[in-house]
Amino acid sequence: MAMRCPKCGKESNNLRVCAFCQTPYPTEATSSSGLAAAPRIAMARRSRAKRWGVIGLLAAFTAGYYFMTRDRAIPVGVAIPNLIAGPMTPLAATGILKTVNDAAPVELRDGALTVRVAAATFPERRDGQLAFAQQYARADEIVQGRKRAISFLDPAGNRFARADPQKGVVMTR
Repeated sequence: MAMRCPKCGKESNNLRVCAFCQTPYPTEATSSSGLAAAPRIAMARRSRAKRWGVIGLLAAFTAGYYFMTRDRAIPVGVAIPNLIAGPMTPLAATGILKTVNDAAPVELRDGALTVRVAAATFPERRDGQLAFAQQYARADEIVQGRKRAISFLDPAGNRFARADPQKGVVMTR
């Protein structure tokens, strides 16, 4: 609500002084009827509501950001359906295996494959690590025509996931 200046007659949204001539608006103490204070109180209440509305919006945005960016809970030893569920062609599977095998040492011992993921391609987030292992195991199954045991090692040599032909891909830590 705009205040009307008693001196120049112009309207202003300022609560204390006229924005044009800088004349102070009457306060409750100087106003005998108290009518001049009512618009100021209404403006103050509206400003307070706006302030709390903005604070509420910021809190909602912060909570939404937290829930959208936090790591997904992935339990150890439990097979989870593929995080990337799109179809994979044999050509795409061959490309995935070639890309990973060129960048990381892959060893085959007693029918079990061990893949040490290079530091440059190792996903930081846990769900990214699981998705990497799932995609590699899927690509290997498509190219080989069968599932096989695969151990996935981080750049330090510690196992973070394994693919079991019966259970699927599980996180080991």
